Amino acid sequence: MSALKTRDAAEALGVSQTTIKRWVFNFSHTFQKDRFGHYIFTEQDISRLHYIKSRVELGDSIDQITLPSEIPAESAKNDTDGDEDTEEMISRIRQIERSLAQKADEVVSMQILQHRKELEELRLVVEQLAASVESMQGQAAKHTAPQEEIHNSAMRQVHNKKRSLFRSLFQFL
Repeated sequence: MSALKTRDAAEALGVSQTTIKRWVFNFSHTFQKDRFGHYIFTEQDISRLHYIKSRVELGDSIDQITLPSEIPAESAKNDTDGDEDTEEMISRIRQIERSLAQKADEVVSMQILQHRKELEELRLVVEQLAASVESMQGQAAKHTAPQEEIHNSAMRQVHNKKRSLFRSLFQFL
């Protein structure tokens, strides 16, 4: 098999050329360029790209994938069923762990949103109570003000009567 260009490799893998370029960019030390700066893919490179594709399909991100030093060619992959089963099982376990972590994050996020909602409701209740207390204090002040004025007026009248009585008694002197 001769070296393939990016377009041919993309067709062989059933992905877009952009996807191939993104994978190659993340593993640039692994893939070779020709004298024009274009990537060329050998059979071994195609096997690496198949490996990357299978890991991405299992849910791994590009950053989580590490290429093994040797990836068997397509024909050699069929001979290692035991290793593939183990690797597939490990990959499935990792995928389940990621989905569990994601679910846990979703649950925590929902709890935080619920707590925020409850706190907002409590804040509104406190504001309503504060407004009620202020209005009650205002009403109490209005009721006490007339009573104080009446009391002060009555006290002035009593004081004036005492003063006039006192003056009347000492008027002769």
